Amino acid sequence: DKYDVQYAVHTDSLNEGGFVENTLNAFAGRTVHTFHTEGAGGGHAPDIMIVAGQDNILPSSTNPTNPYTQNVIDELFDMTMVCHNLDPKVPEDVAFAESRVRKQTVAAEDVLHDMGALSVMTSDAMAMGRVGEVAMRCWQLADKMKAQRGPLE
Repeated sequence: DKYDVQYAVHTDSLNEGGFVENTLNAFAGRTVHTFHTEGAGGGHAPDIMIVAGQDNILPSSTNPTNPYTQNVIDELFDMTMVCHNLDPKVPEDVAFAESRVRKQTVAAEDVLHDMGALSVMTSDAMAMGRVGEVAMRCWQLADKMKAQRGPLE
């Protein structure tokens, strides 16, 4: 608060520390960069996307979810299982991984980036991302959106 600088937050997928409304209240109008404002990798389940509509929030997504392609959901599920050391033979582990990969928001993410509602694409240094693919995936997403929605006006 003293220096009025933004901070970055990776919110709680399991909602153990509170729900998205609690997090928004804690922000108290401060400028915040929210990681995983998308359908996989983290963030309050199932409604983290509402933070993209806040004036003081710089929402980002991580590059494995962009662009949305044929195999992305399967890849994200496998990535979640590996990154969190989950066991595919344990039903609770599988349920956790499935809850982290939300197909509906992953599918919407490309268009939300194209519209500017999601303003940043990042890599997740800890697990659900690939630092070496950030630029490539940004260009792939731009190409896909130009073909799908036309050039920017």
